[in-house]
Amino acid sequence: MSTELHRRRRKAPKGGAAGPHWLGQLPYLIVLSGVAAGLVLCSFHYFRKGSVLIAAALLFGALARLLLPESQLGMLAVRSRSIDCWTLVVLGEAVAFVALSVPPMNKTGLGVAAAFGVLIALVFLVRGVRFLLSARGGGQARPET
Repeated sequence: MSTELHRRRRKAPKGGAAGPHWLGQLPYLIVLSGVAAGLVLCSFHYFRKGSVLIAAALLFGALARLLLPESQLGMLAVRSRSIDCWTLVVLGEAVAFVALSVPPMNKTGLGVAAAFGVLIALVFLVRGVRFLLSARGGGQARPET
C-alpha cells in the first residue's frame, strides 16, 4: 500500500439535473441589464421610466435572492441571504421613492442638473488625480507636529 494521501475532488452530480453554466448567471444578468436599460432611459431624459425600471430590476434581484438556491444565483449571492435581500429591497425602494417623488423638470432644470453632474464629475476627477499622484510619490511619511 502507498503511504500517499490523495484528496478527493468534488464532482458534479451525474445526470441531467445540472443545467448549463450560464444559467446560474441568468438572474444576475437580468438585474444588470435592467439597471443598464434604466440608465439608458435616464440619459434620454426619461427619468421616471428609467428610475422605475432600475427599481424593478433591484426588487427582482431581491426576490430572486430570496427564492432561488445559491447555485442558481451567480454573483447575486455575495453575503448572507438576509443581508443581500435587505440591501436590494432598501435600494430598490429608495430609487422608486425618488423616481415617484421628484417633480418633472423643464429644459432649464435639466440643464442645471447636467451642469451640476459635470461639476461633481470634475471634482471626482481632480480627487482621483491627486490620489494617484500622492500614491506615486512613494508614500513618504509626513513629519509629525
